[in-house]
Amino acid sequence: MSKLSNNMVIAGKRVVLTVGLLAAVTACTGRTGMGDAPADAPASSGGTVALGRASNIARDGIFDVSRTNEAKFRVQIDGVLSGPKRTVLRVTVTNLEATEQLGIDRFGDSSSDYSFVGFKLLDPVGGKLYHAYRLDNPYGLGFGSRLNEIKLQPGVHYSAVVYFPPLPQSVTAVTVLSPGTTGEFTGVPVTAGSYTATPAAEDARARVRQILAINSPHPPGTTVELPAVEPPAGAFSLAADVSGLVVGPDRETLSSSAQTSVALRSDILFDFGKATLTAKAHTLVAEAAKEITDGADPSRPISVVGHTDGKGSPSDNQKLSEQRAQAVEAQLRAALGGGWQFTVSGKGESEPLAEERKPDGSDDPQGRARNRRVEFTYPRKSATGAANAGGAAATQATGGGGRPAAFRADNGTVVAERDGTSDSQTDSVGPVKFHLRVYPFYRDGGYLVAVFDLANVSGTKLDPGLNYFRSAAYPGPAYASFGVIDPATGAAYRTAYVAIADNVNSYLDGQLHGWQTAQPQRAYMYVPAPPAGVTSVTFDAGPFGKIKNVPVN
Repeated sequence: MSKLSNNMVIAGKRVVLTVGLLAAVTACTGRTGMGDAPADAPASSGGTVALGRASNIARDGIFDVSRTNEAKFRVQIDGVLSGPKRTVLRVTVTNLEATEQLGIDRFGDSSSDYSFVGFKLLDPVGGKLYHAYRLDNPYGLGFGSRLNEIKLQPGVHYSAVVYFPPLPQSVTAVTVLSPGTTGEFTGVPVTAGSYTATPAAEDARARVRQILAINSPHPPGTTVELPAVEPPAGAFSLAADVSGLVVGPDRETLSSSAQTSVALRSDILFDFGKATLTAKAHTLVAEAAKEITDGADPSRPISVVGHTDGKGSPSDNQKLSEQRAQAVEAQLRAALGGGWQFTVSGKGESEPLAEERKPDGSDDPQGRARNRRVEFTYPRKSATGAANAGGAAATQATGGGGRPAAFRADNGTVVAERDGTSDSQTDSVGPVKFHLRVYPFYRDGGYLVAVFDLANVSGTKLDPGLNYFRSAAYPGPAYASFGVIDPATGAAYRTAYVAIADNVNSYLDGQLHGWQTAQPQRAYMYVPAPPAGVTSVTFDAGPFGKIKNVPVN
């Protein structure tokens, strides 16, 4: 991701203070602590406030600063307030270490973001992920409470706010996805209303006084409100459809509440190097036509696109991809009858889904096979169509539906334990050994949440910025080599995600922070939910093997 400068002008008027400026202004005022606040200081300039501690939606986890300085914190969700102009997440973080910890980017999305935008809101029924308001673009500095210059004292509760786009009135509960290892907070009620936080001071000297008040000694158990920066009218916001991938032996289905894309495997549709449909292909296309009839919006065109792998010449691959797309379109048109619109094209080898080389440089047949495909994409009839909890559509990554899960304070009983070695070597220390514990999975709206923890048992602390469970065939997620398998159908469910920019996806999984030796860290991944009758699944845990009979609660 892009790195942002620590010195930034926001909307031409608010300057983010650097350490040097803080020191200079402190020297001018002669203040080294709270001292006597001047008359023009805000009434609650970062001091102690009376905010209730009644919420039971809390969990402990590890958070780091720029991939170092790992520390244990408690995260408590205090509430989600939704109004016509914005949604406010109120969250309290508590330092559980014995020593003071830097704030900086501990709860942000990058090493230069010292806000709380690492928190996101998931509507698991509507299939939407909401990102916090930022400056200008998906990588901009976040609005709300910020931690630049803030030192988090042991046992002190720091109350923060994060600003999001407004939620639909139909949304009564959301899941809060947190950074660090506290993971997902399901079943958070959404309350109509608004909340006004103490504003961050505009004037540099007043802002220094706020910081000094926050950093002055507080006894454990004190609640300190962090001032917040209001998002301007033109702030960047993102509310994106969640896409879920289901992989079967003949096809892959990527679907959200807005559209469905089906990739039929060319190795089944055609003989090698040919563009004439096989007998099996006619059956697959007929099944696809029924799905289109049931779920597609007939007023909008269906896109059919052919793709090849990277073997052969680009010109030959382009021609073959076009011919294969035309063959599938002709068969679909015949099966659907009149009244449907199509666009047809070929992309050759230019848009691969998977890498065609393994990390060691050898050929990856599985990746090449994924890339050889013909895709057809159709807009869904309506968002409510995605909420169907039964029937054929429920097996195809429908991107929502079901009911929100209640908050789960603990993981439950361990289902299985395994030792394994990282399946994608990305660290200079050599093969990395891990211990895996798997817990019962559960449904949250239209998704299944796989819950597990991992402990580094290699004897060496690792780089938390590296991906130790990489997959060339399914690149991107933190646990790319993991999946959930429906034992009845063999369909594999992969990590759900949203697209936040060209070729940039945000995955619904819990990336681990800091690989301390032998310390288990909680992890999770959201996948499309299997049909409602499925009560146990097989967990494909990559290098740990396949774990059968994992219960679905």
